[in-house]
Amino acid sequence: MSDATTQLVAPRRLRVAIHAADPLRRAALRSLIVNADHDVADSTEAADVVLCDGDCPSTEGRPFVMLGGADTDLAGLLASDADANQIDAALRAVAAGLIVRSSRSIL
Repeated sequence: MSDATTQLVAPRRLRVAIHAADPLRRAALRSLIVNADHDVADSTEAADVVLCDGDCPSTEGRPFVMLGGADTDLAGLLASDADANQIDAALRAVAAGLIVRSSRSIL
């Protein structure tokens, strides 16, 4: 293995846009994002990754993590009751170009 493949990069702070129809759910997700040491982006265009509760708006160019819903074309799909650690891991993974599925999201 080369030196480049054995070096880990410190986790970076992400800019996360949040889409949630329910204001209480949006506030809870915002708190989760801030507690995970990420920034909440004011728009999808300003975000590194987008977190959606349920169905996501159609936007090109940004990786999405959807909680619940059924759109399997998105980079990230988690169960609607995913915990904070799962959501943080999924956001980091899709921002790095990976595809994320929880086992419960595909049942």
